[in-house]
Amino acid sequence: MTLKIKRITTRVVAVPLDEPIVNPFVGARTQFATLLVEVHASDGTRGFGYASIESVRMVRAVECIIQDLENLIKGMDPLRRAQIYETMWRATVDLLHDGAVNLALTAIDVALWDLCGKLAEQPLWKLLGGFRQKQPVYASWTLWRHQSADRWQEDAAMLVKRGHRAMKLRIGVTRPFDEDAQRAKLVRDVVGPDVDLMVDALWGLTVNQGIRMARMLGELNYAWLEEPVREGDFAGLEQVRACQALPIAAGERISRIGHLKNLVPAVNHVILDAHHLGGITPWLKAANELESLNIPISAHSHPFTHMHLLASNRCGAWVEYMPWWDALFVDPPQPVNGAFELTDAPGLGLVLDEKAIRKFQIK
Repeated sequence: MTLKIKRITTRVVAVPLDEPIVNPFVGARTQFATLLVEVHASDGTRGFGYASIESVRMVRAVECIIQDLENLIKGMDPLRRAQIYETMWRATVDLLHDGAVNLALTAIDVALWDLCGKLAEQPLWKLLGGFRQKQPVYASWTLWRHQSADRWQEDAAMLVKRGHRAMKLRIGVTRPFDEDAQRAKLVRDVVGPDVDLMVDALWGLTVNQGIRMARMLGELNYAWLEEPVREGDFAGLEQVRACQALPIAAGERISRIGHLKNLVPAVNHVILDAHHLGGITPWLKAANELESLNIPISAHSHPFTHMHLLASNRCGAWVEYMPWWDALFVDPPQPVNGAFELTDAPGLGLVLDEKAIRKFQIK
């Protein structure tokens, strides 16, 4: 008997951050609102996906799109993911395939892939190819611009003590260049020469500032400079890369596979976010293009999805790890000695913590 999609259920939770994250462009972030999505198959199997933004109201907008899509795909075979994706894509064309639409497509698409893994009794990383079982991680939940140099020194040492072999810091925009240079050197001195260090400038620099920062970080043996110039300024990005001071990384905000043709000439390292691209289905297509060019691929945020995708790909490099979603799951994956050890738990291998969800749920 052919399986069918019986229904889609959604819940909204808001998990507070341990401390606010001060962003120079959007202010202090205090929580992440997450839309939990479950696709129910006619045999009782459920697939899980999710989408996160800071604002509960914005997440509700994504939820509304999913509710419309549920009516469209109910009764379809959940294993026919390509057909379902095309159906959803065509239905949302008038909303444009960016932002809220892509997050809605992602939540359903991830849930379908999770469902597929459960039906096959295989973890997603193996289902997609299983290139490696240990996927390197870099720590990315501290070393923010607004924190003091003393705090950076303490946290960098803490991350090394926890076994992290890579970490990312944010500099640029809010402090003078010389102060940023001192802070970058401070972290290098704390962690030593063998830890990989990345910098994210969060699209805040001019081309000349980006070149200057790249040269400074290159002298300190940093692993990459990420998103130095304004989002979408591929020509400026290419100019920063041309100084050849260190690898330039970017791409987390691209929302369509077609954007790769502008991105690839401008970077050494591509950051792909399945949530921004619209799901695992388009992420795999983009990653295949990059693999054919031997370009390293890392991922932005959402580590429990991206660890499977990067582990399946020969060019998969780094998972960005932050513990912001850990509270929603029973025994969530934890990096050990700087890497995720992927298991044989089927699908995404995640079990929702219903007690925690009741605590954080927005009715």
